[in-house]
Amino acid sequence: MDLSGNHATWRIGPFRDTQLPETQIFAPKTEAAWAALQQQYANLLTVAEIDHLLACFVFGLTSPAFADQEADLHFNVCRTLMAIKLPPERVEAALHSVPAPTQPWVESARQIIESKGVQMGSALRRDAFNTENTTGVDANSNPKERLGNNEENVQ
Repeated sequence: MDLSGNHATWRIGPFRDTQLPETQIFAPKTEAAWAALQQQYANLLTVAEIDHLLACFVFGLTSPAFADQEADLHFNVCRTLMAIKLPPERVEAALHSVPAPTQPWVESARQIIESKGVQMGSALRRDAFNTENTTGVDANSNPKERLGNNEENVQ
């Protein structure tokens, strides 16, 4: 996986890559959530708990866009976004296990954080849909595809 240029490249076969540029729209929200979680909970929760809260947020954030996609794709998008802030072993731990809560309110916080992610993800999806409808441009399309062939445009 290559995270350069704010997009992920997944190796599907020895000669073919699939890019997930859709993660670009979620990256700033993921980074902001990480900063907020660190500020809010660093002195109250374990590292594993904070990592898991990030996983819950990212899952919620990406659910509106990937709910109808294959589960593996959605999971890989979550993994890619979490890798912006966490090393691979912490990403995997946060995605595959729920740490024992050290505070009685952690489960409630998890639910709130995931729902905030869903709200933000829904807003991003709505904004992308509105951009496409008002401009006729697919917000997730390649900029070169949106411009077309410049030679054809110049007359």
